[in-house]
Amino acid sequence: MSEKAVSDQQEKALVNDVGFKCPSCASCFSEETQWITGLLKSRTTTCPNCGSKLLIEAEEAELLAAFMKNKERFGKAMSVFMVPYVIGGLIVSLYFGGLGFMLYMPVGVVFFAFLKMLFDNQPDLTISCKVPDNQMKL
Repeated sequence: MSEKAVSDQQEKALVNDVGFKCPSCASCFSEETQWITGLLKSRTTTCPNCGSKLLIEAEEAELLAAFMKNKERFGKAMSVFMVPYVIGGLIVSLYFGGLGFMLYMPVGVVFFAFLKMLFDNQPDLTISCKVPDNQMKL
């Protein structure tokens, strides 16, 4: 698996918990980080399903920005954790062999669960967009 494919999967996992709701077609969809960043900057976008213009209100934008910030913090905490953990695993496996590494693995699982509980304890988020007033259908 290429490095690009791995980073794409990590990005999808990051934003997989964020859903957007279109009032025009009543669909829910999830988009990539770049799309979310563009939405936060311009506060407007189009629905990928029906093509309607959508607007995100200030309160919803603040919720989304806070959610993305927490997800980003969790990703950084995991990278900081994984480097020493992998190095420690290599040292343990070289010094104690495979059995030592098998005993070392649960430590990482427990620590990962602790990090997830600390940084990524938010429920899934659904952002309700609205159709701008000048675009409403009669």
